[in-house]
Amino acid sequence: MKKLISFCFVLLSLTLQSSAQAATVYGIEVLIFSRDNASSYSEYWPTPDKLPASGISLSGGGYNERSSGSFMLKSTDKRIRNTSGLRVIYHKAWSQPVRKSRNSQPVAIQAGNMMADGHYELEGAITVDRGHYLHFKPDLQLRRSVILEDGFQKTIAAVLDEPRRMKSKEAHYIDHPLFGILVYATPLN
Repeated sequence: MKKLISFCFVLLSLTLQSSAQAATVYGIEVLIFSRDNASSYSEYWPTPDKLPASGISLSGGGYNERSSGSFMLKSTDKRIRNTSGLRVIYHKAWSQPVRKSRNSQPVAIQAGNMMADGHYELEGAITVDRGHYLHFKPDLQLRRSVILEDGFQKTIAAVLDEPRRMKSKEAHYIDHPLFGILVYATPLN
């Protein structure tokens, strides 16, 4: 009888542990836009000391890219496209399982124009994982070829790597003088 009770207790604890680690599938939508006004280029932008982050591709990396019909930020996309000086560089959505273990695969981001150095205008990766809250972790570099006030042309690279805690079903905004990110996450199961 004691062995049966011990066995039931072990089985119950394993069941509780696996349900705590169960993944919730989230729909993640990311809209990245740039500010194309020349006044931001007069600031000093240090050259990043590392290459852009890497991640898995949405076209075969295990996460499922979602159609534009599932976008929640469509009206925001339209407003940005109709605003002088702003340009949408990236707007995609995907679904991914997110566990509390914080070991999600980063999604590779390559968007915008191809630069003379062979890199895309926007490169890097975005990771979404979970603790008590969802955690959105961009690690992105935006490159620009600019003509400085002294007439010289230079390629600058701005880095945005500010992690954010976020709640699902709310739009979240991360700002930088040269570009911005809007993200929206929705639980799907």
